[in-house]
Amino acid sequence: MKICGCEISAQEIRLAVCQLDDDGAPVMKPIKQTRIEIKDDNDDAQLSACLDEIRAFSAEHQIDRFVIKSRARKGRMAGGPPTFKLETLLQLNESTDTRFVHAATLASFGKKADIDYPEKLPIYLKNAFLVAAYGLKQ
Repeated sequence: MKICGCEISAQEIRLAVCQLDDDGAPVMKPIKQTRIEIKDDNDDAQLSACLDEIRAFSAEHQIDRFVIKSRARKGRMAGGPPTFKLETLLQLNESTDTRFVHAATLASFGKKADIDYPEKLPIYLKNAFLVAAYGLKQ
């Protein structure tokens, strides 16, 4: 199974595609596109283009499931409107299943699980990789 871990921040989705190796450890697949961004979330054409980009990404990498790190809905750490639109666009991709993982659950998993992060993993993809690893282990 191929899982795409997603962390949504501001107006972009950070992507890490992983699957389990023969030993049952999550392995990140090398991909060229690690972000999907939307400049103006009030522009219908850009929202439609972003959905098309998500669908193309999913098909190209044969993604079975998107797993998204949930964000607060209200309060100091709440996500802004663009982040919720990006979540919705991921869910509208009919060819893949979409699941969410709460930030506290992910933090606990990161502490308890013995996860080997890939060498040269960019800092901005660390959470996306952890989300994908969590999705694979569930």
